[in-house]
Amino acid sequence: MNWWRFVVANEIRKILAFRSDFWVTFLGQTLVLILIARALWQSIFAANNTEVMEGFTLPMMTLYYIIVPIGNKILTGENVGFLAREIYDGSFNRYLVYPISFFQYKTLTYLTHSVFYALQLVLIYLLFNFFTPEGITLNLLANLAAGVSVFIFASYVFCMLAMAIELISLWADNIWSLMVMVRFFVYFLGGSYMPLNFFPDWAEKILNYTPFPYLVSLPIRTTMGLASSSEIQQGLILLLSWAILFHLMAKLLWHKGESRYSGVGI
Repeated sequence: MNWWRFVVANEIRKILAFRSDFWVTFLGQTLVLILIARALWQSIFAANNTEVMEGFTLPMMTLYYIIVPIGNKILTGENVGFLAREIYDGSFNRYLVYPISFFQYKTLTYLTHSVFYALQLVLIYLLFNFFTPEGITLNLLANLAAGVSVFIFASYVFCMLAMAIELISLWADNIWSLMVMVRFFVYFLGGSYMPLNFFPDWAEKILNYTPFPYLVSLPIRTTMGLASSSEIQQGLILLLSWAILFHLMAKLLWHKGESRYSGVGI
């Protein structure tokens, strides 16, 4: 039985339930972030009296910050509390009687949100490049396809990390602040606030041993065509390694905490 079709369709209906509110919020947040980032970096470029900084021109920096807010939404999927709030309110009970694993169900719903935001990235990215002198080329489309693929894979890795952390709610009363802190570190150390090129060399070397650059910076740079094939391949291998680690952590926490789940709300 193709159960995944029903799960995806149901999740899409949830996403589109409040379409106008969704688009107003989404476009409002995106435009505000882009305008602020554009004005900030325009001042920085002007203050340094240069057209290129760490390999980035102002148009490239503008495109970078167009991708960032949508990329963050792809990464975080269902957002903070997608599992913990169901444990707290008792709705987690339903997964105990579903004919499929709750790991499979929650991963699929999480990635449904990620793919939905990825489609928005495709639309906005194409619109931006449509008005550039180069226009839309085959090379640009190839970079976009590769970037979206890396984004979706990075979203899966973050889903496993988030699931491992949110399962701590089986022991703790509130893990919301912990997830917020994790998201901050991912955004800051991953390159959401500024490209990692602007970090000190020693910091970049240390970050290469963490999952952060591969969750944010790598997908963005791939989409912009700034990452080499070898860099993408190496990044995907490292992402796979982190995905396995986080998945095992989540499985371990569930097996340890399953007996503690009291089914609040029954």
